[in-house]
Amino acid sequence: MFFIPKTIKRLFGTSAEEPLVELTRILGFKPGNPALYRIALRHVSCSLTDANGFKINNERLEFLGDSVMSTAVSHYLYKHYPTWDEGQLSKRRSAVVKRAVNNAMGREMGLQKLLKIRPEALQNGHDILGNALEALIGAIFMDKGYRHAEHFILTKIFNTYKELEEGLENETTNYKSVLLEWAQKRHTEVEFRMLQEPRRTGGIFVCAIFMEEKRVGLGRGLTKKDSHQQAAHQALDTLNIPLPGICKS
Repeated sequence: MFFIPKTIKRLFGTSAEEPLVELTRILGFKPGNPALYRIALRHVSCSLTDANGFKINNERLEFLGDSVMSTAVSHYLYKHYPTWDEGQLSKRRSAVVKRAVNNAMGREMGLQKLLKIRPEALQNGHDILGNALEALIGAIFMDKGYRHAEHFILTKIFNTYKELEEGLENETTNYKSVLLEWAQKRHTEVEFRMLQEPRRTGGIFVCAIFMEEKRVGLGRGLTKKDSHQQAAHQALDTLNIPLPGICKS
């Protein structure tokens, strides 16, 4: 079992009377360690700081949940599609764990109602609900173990994926990778320049993208990664580069 340090418990509270009805509905079970799920639903813009100066938000759980989800989907595909080669398995896994799918699933589940986030983050952020979903998976893994997390992924996400697939066909979120792949094929150099980096948590990062000393994209976000993605998205529009759809088997 995973234990939350006492200093973090004090920040989040441990009262058994706190309403967990909506979260329980989303999860399909009652959380064993509610503090973990409150961390999972706390965006970096609303980070707390414990007595030791440690920032508390959902980024670490997001990192963990991303790996758990990839493993669960890989395991499912390996078992259920024995004739597929590595390329086919990789394409389908990439489609299912795609940010667009996670964002859509986060909206379907209603995570926006539970997420602790600053209003400006919703305007400048990127993949917020998808990241929160991954953090939630990380919390389930730490609270209940891998099998419980795998069950949640396969029943709540993978089974719904086909219903969402058509609507997500032309949606992509990894704009930076698309842009870099396009530039590499044309032997074109892409330069990401940070125009603004905040000194305080919750400040806005500003990134510009240049090609041959010409600015083709500008992006803002609450993290450097977000600003890169937003700038890349604008650059793709500026250069009229088409976005790839979700791969189909």
